[in-house]
Amino acid sequence: MEMFCPRMLMSKSCVLLVLLVLENRVIQGQQPYINNHQLDCYNAAYDNLTRGFDCNGVQSSCQSYLTFRSNPLYNNAVGIGYLLGAEPTQIASINNLTSEVAPIPTDTQLVVPVNCSCSSMYYQYNVTYRLKDKTETYFIVANNTFQGLSTCQAMMSQNKVGDKNLSVGLDLLVPLRCACPTSNQAASAIKYLLTYMVTWGNSFSYIADLFGVDQQTILDANQLSQDQTIYPFTTILVPLNTTPTKIEHSPPSPPPAPAF
Repeated sequence: MEMFCPRMLMSKSCVLLVLLVLENRVIQGQQPYINNHQLDCYNAAYDNLTRGFDCNGVQSSCQSYLTFRSNPLYNNAVGIGYLLGAEPTQIASINNLTSEVAPIPTDTQLVVPVNCSCSSMYYQYNVTYRLKDKTETYFIVANNTFQGLSTCQAMMSQNKVGDKNLSVGLDLLVPLRCACPTSNQAASAIKYLLTYMVTWGNSFSYIADLFGVDQQTILDANQLSQDQTIYPFTTILVPLNTTPTKIEHSPPSPPPAPAF
């Protein structure tokens, strides 16, 4: 939108008008993709991208969803719920698990419901993690233990302990990345935003098919274009019109038949 201020309008009024329009644009805006900057813990230039999704939604808190991949340390609903501060019964239900303690095959992608809230400038879901090993750092906890659902920058900004003073037994705040729909998304019948952790070989079309959504809504939600690259262990938002269900992966394509 082009702004025009008549000469007869007082300058302060004109400035106020411009600010109101700009503020409205921010409120209506989507979230920028982190673009692999979570790997550079000490570059302040990336703070706005890495510390969380902006509080620009209609609501200050909302139902949200995360994805998490099971591993040998967290391989049932109870263990994953304990790590992510989520209810094991809800995890088991939404992912069609036989029980809360039933073992889950390694690298199974799960949907985890959380209550997302605005904290200062950023949306997040807070959990507490107790350091278990002297080799653990903010980077390792954010990117390995929590699979990129948080960032070292966000953790460093919200914990008073410096990265050189971490010790076994110390409790750290881990702000997990989540967001609430903007007014534009709500007007398009978007009810939830799911924080999806990208992994090797993912594409926009694959993620869209995984959740049965239009690819363009994912691009718009993350301020991305079709020709941009997304990286493993980064998060993107997936807009959903309905409550997510168990993620059903498409079977791999069969190998081509041998030529005779």
